[in-house]
Amino acid sequence: MKELPQHLILDNFYIWFDIKEKEEYYATPLYLYGVKRIEKNNDKTRQYLKLEGDIRKIKHSNKEENYKHPSTIYIHYAESIGMILIRLLNADFSSFESAYNTFLYAYGFELIREDKHFLERKEPLTDKEFLKLLEDIYIDYHEILKEIQNEFKRCVDFVYNLNGNERFKEDSTYSKFVAYTIKNDIYTYSQDTEVILDNYISMHNKNRTETIENLIKRINEKDHQLELHNVYTSTKLRSICFTVLDQLVHQENLPIKVCQICGRYFIPTFRQNEIYCDLENLDGSPTCKEKGAGEKYKKSLESTPALLLYRRTYQQKVMTVYRNKENKQLKKDFDKWKKEAQTKVKLFKQGKIEEDFLYKWMIENK
Repeated sequence: MKELPQHLILDNFYIWFDIKEKEEYYATPLYLYGVKRIEKNNDKTRQYLKLEGDIRKIKHSNKEENYKHPSTIYIHYAESIGMILIRLLNADFSSFESAYNTFLYAYGFELIREDKHFLERKEPLTDKEFLKLLEDIYIDYHEILKEIQNEFKRCVDFVYNLNGNERFKEDSTYSKFVAYTIKNDIYTYSQDTEVILDNYISMHNKNRTETIENLIKRINEKDHQLELHNVYTSTKLRSICFTVLDQLVHQENLPIKVCQICGRYFIPTFRQNEIYCDLENLDGSPTCKEKGAGEKYKKSLESTPALLLYRRTYQQKVMTVYRNKENKQLKKDFDKWKKEAQTKVKLFKQGKIEEDFLYKWMIENK
């Protein structure tokens, strides 16, 4: 990743994309509370954030401190591709608390302010004073946020046929996006974005002592430090999200859908025909994908006697082993039965054995 101008990092939001990995990366003066930084593959320059998204859980201090330390381009944040747009579409901007919990906690307030009053404050602030400043910014701009959100919802609904309109279902997402942009005010969102073209200079400076054999090996292994990625930068949320949507519509394998359980927008993780999202819930409850899988499995059990018998037998054996913890032979027999039973169930789900065969095996091996 090429190095970006540090003297601008306090004013702008930077974002770039890795389509193959289905990830997006961003850097911004993000003031974080209760954040856990998770490294992957021992790469300290790429951080996956576990953010505290509930403002009620933030521990405040009355001690005067400088502003929370901003992020830098050298420790950027990685998310699933399109996540900033998805969070915008799903955000609840009805109150400061809900706006913080559903969107602002992850991206800060730099993209929503239209003036410089946020960063012009030089004196140290307590946590409470700092949050009060953030709330004042929210009060100034929450109506603008809702307007931007609604415009993107209308565009996404049209482009991805989420509004019940089947007329353009067979047309590409890109053609629908461009046509919609031309015909609606969202075209103005394409302004105020700069592109910083990546180049080979920084790669040369950092890797010129490497052997050519090792370089080829790293490139073949998709080392992201040896890939070019253009960076998009802006001070406006609408422009950043327009750039993200423009990236998505070029990829037919990255559709935006609406979850059939919670109604939130999401981008399928693995298969395009997914109908449940895997977005985290504020209360820590199971995701819709987990709930949907549970319901599907429950219905499968109810409609398939052999699987129902397997589940009941499994539970009975587990309880028997639990009540007889000292009986090591019983545990050994159970482990053997479980392995054989799960193999039979897998073969049945793969269509390699009939249900009657599975049911008969379960009866004979209860």
